[in-house]
Amino acid sequence: MAEKHQIPENAGNSKNKIIYSIVVAILSVIALISGQYSTQHTQETPEDPVSQVPVSDAEFQVHVIDVGQGDSILISADGQTMLIDAAESSASEKIINYLSAQGITELNYAVATHMHADHIGGFPKVFAAVKPKTMLEPVYQDSLIPTTKTYEKYLDAVEATGADYQALKTGDSFTLGNAQITVLAPVSEHASSLNNTSLVLRVQYDDIICIFTGDMETPEEKTILNTVDNAQLKATFLKAGHHGSDTSSGEAFLEQVRPEYVAISCGVDNKYGHPAQSTLEHLAAYTDQVYITAQQGDLVFLYDKDTKSCKMLTNGKG
Repeated sequence: MAEKHQIPENAGNSKNKIIYSIVVAILSVIALISGQYSTQHTQETPEDPVSQVPVSDAEFQVHVIDVGQGDSILISADGQTMLIDAAESSASEKIINYLSAQGITELNYAVATHMHADHIGGFPKVFAAVKPKTMLEPVYQDSLIPTTKTYEKYLDAVEATGADYQALKTGDSFTLGNAQITVLAPVSEHASSLNNTSLVLRVQYDDIICIFTGDMETPEEKTILNTVDNAQLKATFLKAGHHGSDTSSGEAFLEQVRPEYVAISCGVDNKYGHPAQSTLEHLAAYTDQVYITAQQGDLVFLYDKDTKSCKMLTNGKG
């Protein structure tokens, strides 16, 4: 009979200790790698300044919401709010969520700069969530009234809000908090295209001036230059016309505006090629602070009345 080998009593303990040591070593390596990855990830991912900075503390704010190929701009002055345009219908949820994040449950004003779908398409759903007290539109001739389903839905939505309605043109004015708002265009109701019926607003708050242009093109820019006191056009902030197209932001107009900050709202790789290189070159002659939603996401322009200082924040989309 073969002799049985005797297993020492402490052999099992020694084996367990070896296995335990190996496991501990492996876990230590995993923890070290995980810690390094976590540190690198934290360092390589910038904080979102829009969500980190308490923008609600600023007395005057302009939010150019990243809605793709369209416009939607929220203005807040001393707690009163105005929404300029609501992009395409597909962007309505983004706008509603953005307004909700700002704690906005009602708008003092809603503005439709003109009747193209990428400016009014989102209003029906937005108005179902956040109603305006007053609805503002430009005056324009009957021959330009759209016959689209988007326009019909927009009209029904405005009527359902029960908001006061006003059609405005050059020289009209109103207030938002302590902001004084003057209408620069349309100069008349006889523009040849809907873009040139755009409601163009000059907003003055304390020491700063902002100009919001809708899709105004160079023909209406020239009309403004011949109609409005050009000294009134100098602006701190400009929302570039027509998504940065080469049809807008003409040299003569920019020579009077001379903006310090410029925002361009357009979609990523949009089929129109917005913003045009020529427009960016024209703007570069006056400022190096040109911000594009397609590259940088939501844009927030803030003005602090106490320090009389401005700044632009982005959420770092690009």
